Amino acid sequence: MAEENQHIKLTTSDNDEKKIIRREVEKQRRTQMAILCASLRSSLPFELIKGKRSASDHIGEAVNYIHFLKQKIDALEIKRDRLKQMINPSSLVETGTGTEPHGSGALVKCVNISHIPWGVEIAICIGLEEGSSRLSVLMEILLQEGCDVVSCFSTHTNGRIFHTIKTEVENLTSLDFAALQHKLDHAILL
Repeated sequence: MAEENQHIKLTTSDNDEKKIIRREVEKQRRTQMAILCASLRSSLPFELIKGKRSASDHIGEAVNYIHFLKQKIDALEIKRDRLKQMINPSSLVETGTGTEPHGSGALVKCVNISHIPWGVEIAICIGLEEGSSRLSVLMEILLQEGCDVVSCFSTHTNGRIFHTIKTEVENLTSLDFAALQHKLDHAILL
């Protein structure tokens, strides 16, 4: 009987020790999760996390922000490629009749989209003869995409018109930069 009591005590003691170890492991896991959530929260823009209290809210906002940044990267890659084309003398550029090598009197047509606080800025370069007709089409596309036009400045230089359009967007994370870039590119090439 004494052996049996000792065996029960050892078994109980082993179970208690396992419980203590499990509690400690779980406590360390929760501490690590709290540290990681705080790090994630500190990496997000303030306007995305203000008023939100739970970790799941912050993680959801982080997912949206990552998607937004990916769209921005895609748009910047397109912008970079266009700038490379403009600089490279052997590149082909769009004209009214087709494509001709740069430097032969061809007009470069381009649209560049940049993120600004609370919206986007669109810089457009088109030929003088199509300036005002294209601008109205571009404005219509921006309105369809949920961009409220705040200002538009146009400059005429060397037979080209440069438009700079600033817009406000209510929810920047829902704006598809790549699709907007594609629509505007298509509109100026018509």
